[in-house]
Amino acid sequence: MDYYGSIVKSESEIDRELIQRFRDRCHESLMKKIISDLRKEQVLLKEYSVSGWNVFHGKPICENISSRINSLKAEQRIKLLYCYNQLFNEHEIEICRMICDKI
Repeated sequence: MDYYGSIVKSESEIDRELIQRFRDRCHESLMKKIISDLRKEQVLLKEYSVSGWNVFHGKPICENISSRINSLKAEQRIKLLYCYNQLFNEHEIEICRMICDKI
């Protein structure tokens, strides 16, 4: 372990790690937007020591990202349901439910 924090985890390494970690939950372009937003909000810094990232910062940032993804997916489901209800009758709602389960 890097006790003194001398080994730095760069911005690009952090980005690659986060994109890789969440690749099954969202598209890369959305992940890049979330990372950018976190940096603008100064929640995610440009670099960390490797030990600092592994011990203190990585887990809370991943939890924040996970929460954002969940919120975005919930919003997508609501929008889909609204549009579907405007276009189709209530007897076809099962199709919409199946689509929402895949989002």
